[in-house]
Amino acid sequence: MAFATTDIKLYKSAAANDTDANGGAIGTTLITSGAANNLFPNVLNSERTAGLTRYRKAFIRNVNTGGLTLYNGLIWISTQSAAADYFRLKLGTDSDIQSAADDYTAWKGTGQLKTSVSAAATEITVTYDAASGVNDGDTLIISDGANTETATVDGAPSWSGNDATITLSAGLANDYSSSTPTTVATAIELPDLATAQSGWSETSTSGTYDESTYPLTLYNAGTVSDDWTITFTSASAFTVAGAATGSLGAGSIAADFKPANGGSYYFELDKDGWGGTWAVGETITFTTTHAGQGFWVKEVVPAGAAAYSNNTFNLTWQGDAA
Repeated sequence: MAFATTDIKLYKSAAANDTDANGGAIGTTLITSGAANNLFPNVLNSERTAGLTRYRKAFIRNVNTGGLTLYNGLIWISTQSAAADYFRLKLGTDSDIQSAADDYTAWKGTGQLKTSVSAAATEITVTYDAASGVNDGDTLIISDGANTETATVDGAPSWSGNDATITLSAGLANDYSSSTPTTVATAIELPDLATAQSGWSETSTSGTYDESTYPLTLYNAGTVSDDWTITFTSASAFTVAGAATGSLGAGSIAADFKPANGGSYYFELDKDGWGGTWAVGETITFTTTHAGQGFWVKEVVPAGAAAYSNNTFNLTWQGDAA
């Protein structure tokens, strides 16, 4: 089974503003391709005059309903800004905020091949929009529209102004001409995009749940990152609540517990896993993790940059299914 393009979606973070609290957990707002201001707001004249560095956090999420995991994922800036501003990427976490992100280093950028190279070349010179965006060990996506390949940076690039001379760990597979625009993008390497459950803990001395034989069923499109507590209200009845999500209602050991989340489910707890005798107030706690990954985009507007209407840049992703 393969992924459809609709199986991978981008979401805004819960907070999207210009404060230290910007970012945080995944939000519910989709980032719609081609829509104006779908991640960043317009740059005001006063901001352009004074100069600006602005951060926005996004999440790439696997919502495949067949339970597929996205392996070997990469995401990168595939087109540079046409204006005087420039953009950089950095891997984030499920919960980091701007006060942490503004201290991150080794942000990933995109440039244009400066001089033509032949297949088997192990050195390229790339012009960036600022003297940053590529580092030792980075994965590069090199594309001229007809040919695309990946390469690995071997050693720290040598900079002359905004030009970086980059040594590659292996020779190129294709020829690339500087007269045909060739993009050299530094990609973020993503962890596997899959749901996960961890931290199962029971307080009962006589009640049990066999989570090894009957593990939670998780759902790419519905499972969220949260810490959950099952609390017994009788020998057979319980309530379930998440630290962030809140109450999911009541359940019983006599039936599967499968709380809905939109068109999917948070998780499923199998009735056959219950055993022993549970008492009022006893609990089970566990953590679920969604099938997504947070990342940051940084926009830098140099002071005195010229005005530019309808500016855009593009993000591109790729990955494999087992």
